[in-house]
Amino acid sequence: MNEKRRVSQQEKSNNRKNELVDATLRVIASEGVKAATVRSIADEANVTQGLIRYHFRSKDELIIAAYEKHMTDLIDVAAHSASKGDYSSAKKRLAMFVQASVKPPIIDAQVIAIWAGFFQLLFHNAPMRESHKKTYNLLRNHIKVLIAKVFEEEGRDASEAELRQLSIACNAVLDGIWIEGGVIPDEFSENELVETAIRAFSALVNVELKQYLT
Repeated sequence: MNEKRRVSQQEKSNNRKNELVDATLRVIASEGVKAATVRSIADEANVTQGLIRYHFRSKDELIIAAYEKHMTDLIDVAAHSASKGDYSSAKKRLAMFVQASVKPPIIDAQVIAIWAGFFQLLFHNAPMRESHKKTYNLLRNHIKVLIAKVFEEEGRDASEAELRQLSIACNAVLDGIWIEGGVIPDEFSENELVETAIRAFSALVNVELKQYLT
């Protein structure tokens, strides 16, 4: 019984922390990072400032938690797109991941605006940089695994160093398209970003992926 109570209390605590993180993201989305004070977040979440301080040691810790959630949620959306179907082909899974990464809801003006607000903190906050490394490597390693599976399917050998370099390059392709697609969406024709990303990935991994798009 005590164990069940402890687990229940932990779940409630985690849920409350998630609610505070979501409130932080809403404040940042509407007013920017500088407006995300303990008071404004408390008002948005309809809680006391003391409750925020109970769950987070500092405002910086809460901001970092919000950044990690923002980025990991985006990665999860793309990863889900590559796994939700019965895709027996590794090339199909990679193509689906790339396609999802450069389409809404991942490419979205507000999503980019929130990220940009966080990004300015990276140069002045060491814990924030560590958080950025964490989410960067989460995405890069996911791409690396997808590429490795494609090579395995193709019967190609690749060293860890080659897979790392390819994942760095492919991640950079997605980052660039993601930013510009969110900031100046009217500059691109329908499906142009998807076709561009797929062409770039195909060239980098030397495997034609366009035929696997839906």
